Amino acid sequence: MKILVLRAVTWPLLVMFSLVARVWTLVGSTSRYTARRLADSDTAQQARESAEARLRAIAHAYAESTPLVLRLLVVEDHCNRGMADWDLFKPVKPAYRLSCWMRLTAYYSSPLSPDETITEILAAGEQALSSIPFTHDNTHEDNRGELTHAGHTLTWDHPGSPVPAPAQPANAYRFVCEPPAASLGGVRRRYGTVFALDLPPADYYRVPR
Repeated sequence: MKILVLRAVTWPLLVMFSLVARVWTLVGSTSRYTARRLADSDTAQQARESAEARLRAIAHAYAESTPLVLRLLVVEDHCNRGMADWDLFKPVKPAYRLSCWMRLTAYYSSPLSPDETITEILAAGEQALSSIPFTHDNTHEDNRGELTHAGHTLTWDHPGSPVPAPAQPANAYRFVCEPPAASLGGVRRRYGTVFALDLPPADYYRVPR
């Protein structure tokens, strides 16, 4: 009997809590319309263009100071709306109404072998004021054939393990592939080994609550 009474009391409370949580999440979160309006604002666009220009400059710096030849450039642009949440039984407000970040991946070929290309990249990184963080002292190739330092990650084709082709992420605010008709398969057939450079994501725009 006590168990039945407890269930009769507990069940309505759980249902009520669930309803309150849903209402809080709806009211406390940034709506899709508002998020899109904020992401499309002039201020966001200026910050977006500035962040993309910085990332593009780094990608081109590799091509200018190493044997790498830029063949394909991919920009992923994401804007996440603030979502309310619960911490146990306590409502939690999102820190931002909107948070935008950008990722750039550049794909290259090289007229040299991979070993020779990596040697040249490390040498370029040791030059004064170089924007390339890889040097002989701070970078070591791991077993996967990958160089990583200061948020920069360089990978390249290996037998049976080619660099994966870029794919448009779900719910991206913007996805740019230049040139549009290029593909890694085409680059690989024409120029040989593909090198992929992932740069650190750039948090370029936030709207506090």
